[in-house]
Amino acid sequence: MNNKENISILTKEKCCGCHSCYNICPKKAISMVKDSEGFLYPRVSEDKCINCGKCLQSCPGIKLPEVNLFDEAYACYAKREEEHFSSSSGGFFAVLAKEILQENGVICGAAFDDSVKVKHIVTDNVLDLEKIKKTKYVQSTIGQAYSQIKEMLLTRRKVLFSGTPCQVAGLKLYLGQDYDNLVCIDLICHGVPSPEVFARYLLEKGGEHKVTAMSFRNKHPGSRSRTLDYWLDNGEKISESYDESPYIKGFIQNLFVRPSCFQCKYKGIERCSDITIGDFLGVDEFHPGFSDDKGTSAIILHSEKGIQMFEKIKNQLAYVEAASHEVGAWNPCLYKPVDKNSRRKDFFEKWNNKTITEAVLELQVSNKGSNQSTRRVNFLLEKIKRVLYRR
Repeated sequence: MNNKENISILTKEKCCGCHSCYNICPKKAISMVKDSEGFLYPRVSEDKCINCGKCLQSCPGIKLPEVNLFDEAYACYAKREEEHFSSSSGGFFAVLAKEILQENGVICGAAFDDSVKVKHIVTDNVLDLEKIKKTKYVQSTIGQAYSQIKEMLLTRRKVLFSGTPCQVAGLKLYLGQDYDNLVCIDLICHGVPSPEVFARYLLEKGGEHKVTAMSFRNKHPGSRSRTLDYWLDNGEKISESYDESPYIKGFIQNLFVRPSCFQCKYKGIERCSDITIGDFLGVDEFHPGFSDDKGTSAIILHSEKGIQMFEKIKNQLAYVEAASHEVGAWNPCLYKPVDKNSRRKDFFEKWNNKTITEAVLELQVSNKGSNQSTRRVNFLLEKIKRVLYRR
């Protein structure tokens, strides 16, 4: 057979690991296999492949889905303090997800399983929302979630899907058409870290004990500081500062981000999602007095469906009108991919005989000041733009 008829032609630099090809293959000829860096890539069983080309048509690394053109932005947070405090940012996703569930819909998002691995789950149980809430700084495994979503859509149940921009694109291409009962949320995505790096880091944190649960960016009353918290099988809980975590440092400096993230095609304001969400990092600069120490969500509505969902839940939110360029001033990943770290290869050579912590600390570059400087320049440029807009 001709290998150019299936997904095996795709290079690692273009494959985002979305599982769209895995879900759409009518002969189950595609499996997802872990490489030496811990990322999943499709592998084709040539004896099963029938050259139908569906895997190529559904691949967001090859084909781009249609985008939505609306651009309506807000800063917001949940009015219910518990909802606000228990979310990584402002709690917008949790409020929207509960609305979908109350309409007898289902939600699909990234959750920790019993082995502390991150996988997308499809559920109509409000208790599972606690698993999906909060940021997970590791690539999630889609598995058969796209197929499950299609089954729900065909029964006319409303579905809320939350994922990275490429995962939303993969879902849209897999479905092949838009559904009025599907609402898609994507993230202001920095990039996705290797699941294997994360798994090894958990082993390091647990030491002699097994990590049975963990949470990124936990909030603390009266403080804007965040911690990574780990619960061990002996009942002990350990924490580390978000800012000082070697894992977070390695992630932010792109030492173990997926290769496709460095040339991501799913940046900018025009997106195939209905809503983009993230942290409104510059909210104090643009909207003084609006935020508090519990976090603020930035949302950008891209479609009529996105606007309708916001209208349904806005009475449960404290919000203020914003602009997408305000969101992007302190979130450059809204507009462009992250840069590839020239020492990334060194990291994956070191991790064979060093701990994740040792490898990161040996390779890290102090860029805290430069990041802050870049954000400050972006903020000043946005202030200049706003003055010009008013003229």
